[in-house]
Amino acid sequence: MTSKTISDVTRVGRPGWLSGLALAAGLTLSSAAAWSAELEKVTFRTNWFPQAEHGGWYHADSQGTYEDYGLDVDMEPGGPQVNNIQLLLGGRADFVMLHSSGQILTALEEGLPLVALAAFYQKDPQIIMSHPGVGNDSLEDLRGKPILLSQDAHQSFWPWLKQKYGYTDDQVRPYTFQMGPFIADPEVIQQAYVTSETFVVKEAGIDPNVFLLSDHGWRSYSTMIVTTRETLEQRPEVARKFVEATIEGWYQYLQDPAATNEYINELNENQGPVQLAHSLREMDERGIVLSGDAFTGGIGIMTDERWQAIQEQLVGLGLVDDAVDPKQSYTTEFVGTGAIHDIMARYPEVSGVEAD
Repeated sequence: MTSKTISDVTRVGRPGWLSGLALAAGLTLSSAAAWSAELEKVTFRTNWFPQAEHGGWYHADSQGTYEDYGLDVDMEPGGPQVNNIQLLLGGRADFVMLHSSGQILTALEEGLPLVALAAFYQKDPQIIMSHPGVGNDSLEDLRGKPILLSQDAHQSFWPWLKQKYGYTDDQVRPYTFQMGPFIADPEVIQQAYVTSETFVVKEAGIDPNVFLLSDHGWRSYSTMIVTTRETLEQRPEVARKFVEATIEGWYQYLQDPAATNEYINELNENQGPVQLAHSLREMDERGIVLSGDAFTGGIGIMTDERWQAIQEQLVGLGLVDDAVDPKQSYTTEFVGTGAIHDIMARYPEVSGVEAD
């Protein structure tokens, strides 16, 4: 793969028919400038700092895909002190990234008018991580042993682990998002992201046990585009464009991530080439973005059946009331469509779908 710089990249994977239409219409410089001025302005907030895990968005932003769809996207990163739901409801963002489908169903139960438009992770990247060879080589082995967890875990996967594996709250120790304790002590067990903390411990010479909770029955979608019902009703075409452009950005990024990874590294110096490569490899090998329904329906796909299963799981854990109707929390009108299949056909190396 040839390395490119931000200045000389040629918008890898962008559909040639857009430029062909421009030439056929005989656009002048002045008319092109007028078209640029008519781009729809959109504000979007991610849920963390720039990283490979958000590569499709950063590709669409830096390589011109959003402009191809007629959008001028103001994209800002999130972080530990950023509350995307507040930003969305306060009108400071048109679209935000939320981590889990549980957040959407909980918001619905609380009467908040949030709507998920697409789920870019078919598998939640959440893992439990342990050292090999010390008797902690399966999730069953961890019963009764201390586990480092964040506060958020108690409202998501921890109740499920307790129900399925017989864990108890007296196992919980606070997770401070520092990797020193795990690296120093082979008895430490902790939550992690398969794309992130695993890199740090491998750099320290540890090849950890990785239990991807999605592979053990945790049903949650992850890393979703979310908006308000008002925005969806008032700007449906903008919502469609933003979803489709982001999906295309993901196919483009997965086909050739080099230029976008350089851009991410410029935005976040902690994301160096080796870290970025690790994150991409884990997403690929674990099927985080491309697995299950995404092979046939495309990146971003959501289904009624999956949302129903998510709701039933959360109700069974006591995290959501059974009166909550999951169909009020999402729309599938922008995913798995003919337009998405056209996008898939433009990137057969990634999607496996050839053009008709």
